[in-house]
Amino acid sequence: MPILSAEDLKKLDEQCQKLSEEEKVRHVGVINELGHLIAGGFRKGVTPILSKDRIKMVYMQMQLDFNMRQELDDVLGTIDYIASRRTKQLIISVPVGENLVLITAEPDADDKKIIKKAEELFDGITISTI
Repeated sequence: MPILSAEDLKKLDEQCQKLSEEEKVRHVGVINELGHLIAGGFRKGVTPILSKDRIKMVYMQMQLDFNMRQELDDVLGTIDYIASRRTKQLIISVPVGENLVLITAEPDADDKKIIKKAEELFDGITISTI
């Protein structure tokens, strides 16, 4: 498993902060391949809907879901993003290397605008391993 440098984590954290400034975004975090939050988090002033334990479970679940979907990459191509709109939450995952950018927003948020901004912010990041 690649270990990210402090500089890489800082870059990821900065991009999470920029994206969390988008209207109706509640959370922007980078989840590593083990499903652990390594950068970002909830926007200031936002109260999470789930408990801390359930949030950790969701992080692992999103990474597992992404890994399972990658099984079809050779046939369908690589994943650009995964989005699901629930009654109370919009959830978007955008892959960055082996990591996932997990974004949650209000259910009426503009998913296409958020995804475009996420791709602009995170596509330019090259992650070095130490």
